[in-house]
Amino acid sequence: MNCRMQRRYLRLLSILTCSLLLAGTAVAGQSGAGVSILVLEGNKAQNLLSAKSPKPISVRIVDRAGKPLSGANVQFVPPEFGAGGMFVTDQSPVTVNTNTQGVAEAPPFLANSTEGSYEIQVIASYMSDVSRLLVEQTNVTSVKKKSSKKILIISAAIGGGLAAALAAKGGGGSSNDSTPTGATVAPTISFLNATVGSPQ
Repeated sequence: MNCRMQRRYLRLLSILTCSLLLAGTAVAGQSGAGVSILVLEGNKAQNLLSAKSPKPISVRIVDRAGKPLSGANVQFVPPEFGAGGMFVTDQSPVTVNTNTQGVAEAPPFLANSTEGSYEIQVIASYMSDVSRLLVEQTNVTSVKKKSSKKILIISAAIGGGLAAALAAKGGGGSSNDSTPTGATVAPTISFLNATVGSPQ
């Protein structure tokens, strides 16, 4: 009886030891990949109330060496209460797999009617590694457009000697010239379609 018990005990111990060794080897091989999330589009975005975001959230998943991870699982989780919204999809939770470039793009995001800032959680998993990141967005009543810079084209003919030289070349300094010899000619300045000259 004692011999049978000892054999069973040794057999169970050997099975347990082999299982632990195999599990440890598998975990060690998977944990070396690592997961990092890089936001490509959508962070600090401003969304109009009750309207779709102009650009979807886009992220790239890479390993510890910076190499893109294809086939990684990425979840996009909006806030449940307050300012926020929902992704326009029938899928819940919203899950996207990365492409060959390690990029995952969320479905279109529809902002709710509550104004304010919020965070959308991005959860990336690859094998046994998991990483989380928060994408900041804001629901606003209006989006401020950046003011466009007006380009003014200014041209000036600086006279004096230049004007006299041109006059001498063209008319030889005739006394019939309306501009006296040696007189300073006021520059002409053009602002787009308007021209400003010397006072009459």
